[in-house]
Amino acid sequence: MKSTLITLLLCLISASARTDDRPNIILIMVDDMGRDWVSCYGAQHQTPNVDRLAKQGVRYETAWCTPICTPTRVTLLTGQYPFRHGWTQHYDVPRWGGAGLSWTKFTTFARVLRDSGYATAIGGKWQINHLGKQPAALKQHGFDEHCVWTGVEAERAETERRYWDGHIMTNGRRATASYGPDTINSFLIDFIRRKRENPFLVYYPMLLTHGPHTATPQNKDNAPVGKDALYAGNVAYMDQLVGKLIDAVDKAGLMDNTLIVFTGDNGSAAAGNLNGKPFEKGKGRAADRGVHVPFIVRAPFLTPGDRVSRDLIDFTDLYPTFLKLANTAPPKGMTLDGRSFVPSLRGSEDPFEKRSWIFSQIGDFRMLRDWQHIVDSKGSFHDLTKDPLQQAEVSPLDKIAPGRRERLEMILKRFPKNAPGPFSEFEEKYRRPQ
Repeated sequence: MKSTLITLLLCLISASARTDDRPNIILIMVDDMGRDWVSCYGAQHQTPNVDRLAKQGVRYETAWCTPICTPTRVTLLTGQYPFRHGWTQHYDVPRWGGAGLSWTKFTTFARVLRDSGYATAIGGKWQINHLGKQPAALKQHGFDEHCVWTGVEAERAETERRYWDGHIMTNGRRATASYGPDTINSFLIDFIRRKRENPFLVYYPMLLTHGPHTATPQNKDNAPVGKDALYAGNVAYMDQLVGKLIDAVDKAGLMDNTLIVFTGDNGSAAAGNLNGKPFEKGKGRAADRGVHVPFIVRAPFLTPGDRVSRDLIDFTDLYPTFLKLANTAPPKGMTLDGRSFVPSLRGSEDPFEKRSWIFSQIGDFRMLRDWQHIVDSKGSFHDLTKDPLQQAEVSPLDKIAPGRRERLEMILKRFPKNAPGPFSEFEEKYRRPQ
C-alpha cells in the first residue's frame, strides 16, 4: 500500500512538473553583422553553428531592422516603428544622458510575457537606459534577471571595457569579467538550466561583433592582424557562443518546445561577401544593405525545418509573434505595427496571413520594399533582385515597375509624421548615426 502511494505521488509530481506547456522563447541578436558574414546566406566566412540552426529551422531571405543600433532595439522591444516610438536616430543613453526608454510609456514584450507567467532574462547589451542612474530599469522593462554590459557611462572609464576585463552587471552587481561575452553566455546557459521546468524568455543581444575588434579566447594566442581579420575572428567566436547556447537547450531536453530566433541589429560593420561577390558594409546606411539582416527561426513544434522562406519579416513582427506563442494579449490601447509570423513558420500559403511589404527608417529618411522592389522617401526606386546595392534606377522600359512603384509609394505616404524624439536636446548634436 505504501509503495502504491509513493508511486502515485511521484506520478503526480511528474505530471505537474510543467503544467504550463507554452513554448520557451529565445531571441539572439548579433551586433553589427549582416547576411554577408553568414555562410548559409552565401557568405564566404563560415558560421557552422548558425548554419546548423538554419538547417533545423526556417531561413528567411528578407528581414528588415533599422540601419543602426538603438532604434532597432526599441523597435523590436516595443513592436512599433520609429516614427511611432520616436527613436529615429541612435541615442547612446549611458554616454550622452537623457531619460532613456520609458517603462511608463512603453510596455516591452518581456514585461507582457513575465506578467503572463514566463521567467525572463536578458544577457548582453542594453544601452537604452542609464543603468547607473536607473538600476531598476531592466526589472521595470520585464526582466527577472540580467547579465549585461552597462554601456559606456560618462566619467566612468571602467565601463568602456566590454570584452577583455569587461565591466559586466549581473542582477545588479557590477564586476570585472575575464571576457565579457563568455560570462554572459554562461549566465544564460545557467538560466536555461534553472528555469527549464516552466516557460522562459531569453533575450540575448550579443556584444559581438561590435567594435572595438580584438582577439577572442579562440585566437588570442595567435591574434590576427588588421581590422577585417579581427572582425572575422569576432564573427567566428560569435558563432561558437551561439553553438554553446543551442547545445544547452538541446541537452536540457528543450529542443522540441523552444523557439530560437537568430538575427542582427543592422548591416555589417565590415565589408563581406555574398554568393562570390564583394558586398559593401551596411551599418548606418540608408539602403537595403543597412537593414537587411539574417533571420533564422528554429521552432520544431511549428515546422520540421530545413526550409528557406521568401516571406517578408520586419522587426515589429517579433512582438506579436511572441504574444501569439505565449497565448497572451497585448496591453489595452497599445498599437503594434507588426504581425505574427507564426502562420509563416507553419508553412501557410495564404497571402492574407502574411506581409506584402516591410518598412524601415532612420531620421526623416524612410524606405519600403516588397519581394522585389524598394522605394524611399527621396523618390528612389530600385529592383533589388537585379541591383542589390541600389546603384541604378529601374529601367523606364520595365513594364511592371510603374504599378509596383505606385503601390509602394501609396503605402509609404500613409505613415504619420515622426513622434517627438526621446532626447530632443541631443537630437541636433547627435544627428548622424554613431
